[in-house]
This record gives sequence, structure tokens and C-alpha cells, in this order.
Amino acid sequence: MTSPYRTLPAVDALLSHPHIAPLAEQRSRPLILAFIRAALSDARNTIAAGAPAPSADALVAAIIAQARAYARPWPRRIINATGVVLHTNLGRAPLSNAALDAIQAAAQGYSELELDLATGRRGSRQARISDLVSRATGADAA
Repeated sequence: MTSPYRTLPAVDALLSHPHIAPLAEQRSRPLILAFIRAALSDARNTIAAGAPAPSADALVAAIIAQARAYARPWPRRIINATGVVLHTNLGRAPLSNAALDAIQAAAQGYSELELDLATGRRGSRQARISDLVSRATGADAA
């Protein structure tokens, strides 16, 4: 009787599979190899637990699913249905269009973020914000 472990395809066989080989070329060969090794490790754990060995097609599907999940844009937009307006697990508060426009304008070129234009020396990125918050709140410092 053949050991179920021996029915598992080799790493090279999976890497050269017609559905996986293009992924290794398009993305990163080491990354796809890591997905292959992880799928084979999971298959060995499944066999060790007494279950039958997954088919080669099931392994290929698992590897492709892992590669697709890894390639998905992150972070993704979601809907905050928690009832909490500023929920820290959801990343940040949404920005207004004006704030996004200002960010885009600043990011399209160089800015004076940490440069004191009056002295030509390194400045503080908090200096302007600190001044604005102090003026808005009447506090001595912010």
C-alpha cells in the first residue's frame, strides 16, 4: 500500500503546473514557492490527522486562492456599521474632499514639511499644527 504522503505532488511539479507557472512569472517566484510549500504542509497535516490526501487539483486551487488573496488591494474600503463614528479598528476617520485635494496637491511635489523656510534649516513638522491648535483653542501650547 502506498503512503498517502507519496501521492502529494512535488514542489517542482506544482511550480510548473499550467495554472501556477504564470503566477510565478507575473508575481514573485519566491512568493509562489512559499504558497506551494504552505499548501503541501497543510496537506501533510491533513494526512497526519487521518484524513485522505487532497488531490493535486485541490492543492492547485488552494495555491491559486492564496495568490489571489495576497494580490488583493489592501486596505479595502468597508462600511462602518458599528455605530461608533471614530472606530480605531477601522483605520481612521474618513477625510473630506478638500482634505484629500490638499494631500494630493502636497504629495505631487516637494513641500516644506520639515524645512523652516525663514532659516533654511530643518524644521518641525508639528510646529505649524501646534500653532494652529493653540490659536484655535486658546491654549498656551499644543
